[in-house]
Amino acid sequence: MINVRLELDTALAALVSDESPVLADIRHALGTDSVRTFYVRPETVFDADSVYDRIVAFIVTERRLLLVYSDTNYEMDARGEYVTTMQSIRLSDIKEYHVVLRREFQGERVGELNSILLRLRWGTTFNQDFQPGACEDPTCTNDHGYIGISTNDDLQIFLDRHTDSAYFTEGVDFIGELDTILGNL
Repeated sequence: MINVRLELDTALAALVSDESPVLADIRHALGTDSVRTFYVRPETVFDADSVYDRIVAFIVTERRLLLVYSDTNYEMDARGEYVTTMQSIRLSDIKEYHVVLRREFQGERVGELNSILLRLRWGTTFNQDFQPGACEDPTCTNDHGYIGISTNDDLQIFLDRHTDSAYFTEGVDFIGELDTILGNL
């Protein structure tokens, strides 16, 4: 039998050193739980005034989904801090999920998988987007209020074959395995 937890350690060790606190944080969060599947990848994050790298890990155990984000943060200390954020969700709490597969056309035929999108919803996060309302008259100066959209996607993973080529196959495999696990709950 394959030791998935050992594979997780190996994948993490390829991205961070053995002394990295993220390894200890993840091991502590997992405790004695066995790992069913995982997806680990580096990401580059852009914000208003900086660019930094972070490690992202999605780990599925027998009972829960563990989300781990580790990166350098300058918000509380100008010298920087290494911050690991973890969220644990019971698999039974996931209310719904969507998997969207996009394939390119190759002439008249459907070709390779181009991208994959996973959306999970367990009901804790709501996003609201408000935009000024308008009418079709470009010269209109009336106040049309605001139009708002409220969505509930607690987690979204989007992978593109071209931009995520180094981690695309592993991500597609993870989403497929998570789909199977959630489908059998």
